[in-house]
Amino acid sequence: FDPWFNFRATQYLEANGAERFFKWFDYMVWYPLGRPVGTTIYPGMQFTAVYIYRAAQALLGPEKAMSLNDVCVFMPAWFGVVATLLVGMLAYECSGSAQAGVAASLVMAVIPSHI
Repeated sequence: FDPWFNFRATQYLEANGAERFFKWFDYMVWYPLGRPVGTTIYPGMQFTAVYIYRAAQALLGPEKAMSLNDVCVFMPAWFGVVATLLVGMLAYECSGSAQAGVAASLVMAVIPSHI
């Protein structure tokens, strides 16, 4: 878990595109050897952040859209909210009880490994 590396990787992906991202050899990590990023990373978070960033720029315009850093910072909170709601809906669907859905959502919202 290295948020600074993940942000740098997201910046590189946004600036250079997917093809160069998968061929990128980063000399700033794993010193002195460096790291072949394209073959040693799970790039889902970076691609999602770039997609959200570009969608926000297309919808709001570059001057009003969030920065790439802000998107990367808020993404875990957004996904946490979505995951909490989906767990609540799944519990409701499985049990047929609204109380079970609310309880599952509350547990998901405060569980330390999810926060």
